[in-house]
Amino acid sequence: TSGTMTFQSALQEKKDKMVELILSSVKARDLMQGKILGYFVLGLVQVGVWLAFGIPAAQFFLKIPVLHYLFIPELLPMVFFALAGYLLYSAIFVAIGATMEDAQSGSSFQGMILLIPMLPLFVIGPIISNPSGVVALIGTFFPLTTPGVMLARLSVSQHIPLWEILLSGALLIATILLVMGLAGKLFKTAILMYGKNATFGE
Repeated sequence: TSGTMTFQSALQEKKDKMVELILSSVKARDLMQGKILGYFVLGLVQVGVWLAFGIPAAQFFLKIPVLHYLFIPELLPMVFFALAGYLLYSAIFVAIGATMEDAQSGSSFQGMILLIPMLPLFVIGPIISNPSGVVALIGTFFPLTTPGVMLARLSVSQHIPLWEILLSGALLIATILLVMGLAGKLFKTAILMYGKNATFGE
């Protein structure tokens, strides 16, 4: 939901002529990073509210020992990959949204964009059956699938080497920084185009 909001927001920024005044005092990169981080924090507040109501409800009314399942050694890396993945997908949504001319062309493209966070689900079977297999390793080090694959692996296996967690985390952070910078460049290029979407070459 938050990813869709960032995508639509980038479309609106481009359509709104006021953005040209904003860009006279703020760099396109800073504007896009602010948008990505702003929606990231908004998503965290949203999830925080859900947890604040959901955990006590599950604990006391449904008698599910949620806190017992939450406080495990794998919690810290799982939270890192969940948050980093959310930040990566938000940055991708903003970057692609910046290249669209209007909401109509963006909505037709939005279905394809929403498939990006779903990529790990296509290989979840082999990962659960063999968390240390070839499919799991490829998914671990491919940044677009790293968050979902690492969450699945950390959930079903306690024998993931530390170097795999650290290396995949470093690759994920590098990709986030790259995509956030790319979002600014795409927006700077696309804001000068009127009446058409930016092509891949552009």
